[in-house]
Amino acid sequence: MNFITHKHQRGPSRAELTAMMIDFTAAGGEVRTFNRGFTGDWSYLQDLLRGFGYEAKIDKAFYIVRKIGEKGRPKRLSRTAAIKAIDEILVANGLQPFMITKHEFREGRP
Repeated sequence: MNFITHKHQRGPSRAELTAMMIDFTAAGGEVRTFNRGFTGDWSYLQDLLRGFGYEAKIDKAFYIVRKIGEKGRPKRLSRTAAIKAIDEILVANGLQPFMITKHEFREGRP
């Protein structure tokens, strides 16, 4: 048997990361910030959204994100669509979204 050893690939050092951040902000980039304790944990998001008047549930393999007390059959969302719906709620309440691109959620940027 021939066992091939792979070189350990290290990540960038703290100094390299700092230099990358300085270059990014100097070029006009904006660094996103989240409040202490903010997490993507499902139970945390359920509590957070409940505070904004929304409910978040899992129905079998789908997600449901809607206003509390909304009538009718809830729309079943894929994971990506649920994150997008959650991001819209977060931005509407002055928080940073999870996913961000150049063209989405400009109002959510600091």
